[in-house]
Amino acid sequence: MALSLHQLLFRTFHRQENTLQAVRDELGLGRGQPKILTFLRSNGASTQNDIASYFSVDPASISRMTETLRQNGFLLRTQVEDCRRANRLELTEKGLKAAERWSNECAALEEKMLQGFSPEEAETLRTLLARLLENMVRIEK
Repeated sequence: MALSLHQLLFRTFHRQENTLQAVRDELGLGRGQPKILTFLRSNGASTQNDIASYFSVDPASISRMTETLRQNGFLLRTQVEDCRRANRLELTEKGLKAAERWSNECAALEEKMLQGFSPEEAETLRTLLARLLENMVRIEK
């Protein structure tokens, strides 16, 4: 029985998540938290709304995750001068090391996932997935 595109994407995502679970556990991170660290590593200090907007998720869920990350020493939170309701988040040294380790582990897994693919096939896959994502963004609007 051939799997649908939805099933293939879903199963691939969950296999990837399960494979990376040991790294998350070792770093003391929950699901969803590594993406916040890697976002801040790439973009520098940002607000919770910046992060929520980038990932198209509810700001309240980002707020909960960032508070846990702050309590566990991965983030610093400071109030934005012009807005009493906004907080600026930035990585601590612990957060930066965790983000770097996570990125390295993801790159290593990606390399394993793409075994047997030519460089052209890997690029085609990235291009097609990017187009799928663009279509999903249009659907959500």
